[in-house]
This record gives sequence, structure tokens and C-alpha cells, in this order.
Amino acid sequence: MYKYIIIESSLCSSDEDEQSVDHILYECKLLEHERDRLKSAVIRSENWSVSKDKLSIKFYKNFKEFANSISLDGVRCVNMIRWIRNQKCKWIR
Repeated sequence: MYKYIIIESSLCSSDEDEQSVDHILYECKLLEHERDRLKSAVIRSENWSVSKDKLSIKFYKNFKEFANSISLDGVRCVNMIRWIRNQKCKWIR
């Protein structure tokens, strides 16, 4: 997103890590609460962390709830999160 000048900085405000889909799904400290709910659903049948493919296919409902539950207030990754929500899992090729 930074590469295409959609966002001002490539760093997340939570921990100064590079903003990416993987960062938001697996690492961002601002999203720990939302991620914990997603992880709870996943670990009933899989080990965490699962691939994005598996999240978007096997755990689609939980993944969608995760994406939609993220509050955009005060999050520097806002545009990345909006982009994830709108992708409808287009990273699967």
C-alpha cells in the first residue's frame, strides 16, 4: 500500500513493523483482541497460525468476522484493513 502511495508510511503505529497483510493477521499488537477471537475458532481444529489460504477457505466466516470487527479509530493501518476487507480473499490464485 505504501509502495502505491495509498498510505503515508509503510510502518504500523503499533510496533513500527512493516504494514502487510501478514502483519495485520498474525502480528499487529493493536489487533490482539480481535485476533484472539479468530485464533479461538481456528485452534478448535488446527494449529495457529494457519495460512491465509486456509483462513479464507476453511475459516471464511471467522476471518470475515475478524476483518469486520477491527475498529478503524486510531489505527494507522486503516487503509490496509479496508483493503483486506474489500479483497474478498483475492490473494488466492
